[in-house]
Amino acid sequence: MGYDADCAIEKANTVLRRYNTRDPWIVSRYLPNVSVTPSDLGQNILGYTITDRKFSIININTRADEAISRSVLTHEIGHALLTRNTGANYFYRNAHVAAVGSAEYIANCFMFEFLFGNRGSINPMNYEQILDEYELPKWMVRYFDLIDQQPLD
Repeated sequence: MGYDADCAIEKANTVLRRYNTRDPWIVSRYLPNVSVTPSDLGQNILGYTITDRKFSIININTRADEAISRSVLTHEIGHALLTRNTGANYFYRNAHVAAVGSAEYIANCFMFEFLFGNRGSINPMNYEQILDEYELPKWMVRYFDLIDQQPLD
């Protein structure tokens, strides 16, 4: 696991311990300098974050269902907390594989740890079903190998 993945996973665990919830909508209400705005973003863009200095605005597509909105918002929170200097970051429905160490990779590591980490062992036979439920691309299966699947202390 790379340094960037370690930092993203640790940050997700810090957020989980601090707010005691896996609901990104609740967490987003408590994050200083982060504002979430539901917007109609069309068919392909599911969400994006714009960061200006120390303030992040997250836009989430109102056309997305609850499961995809949760995953996209969690991903965008990862950008707001970890990749603040990258300007705008878009989450596309047909996103391509993120390069290791990129801002997208870091936000994906955060998202997977936040949503699926520390829940006890997830059976690898269920990985594709979970990805389908959250409408995440199949190539994201690699993130299950990065997250800590042991329960939080």
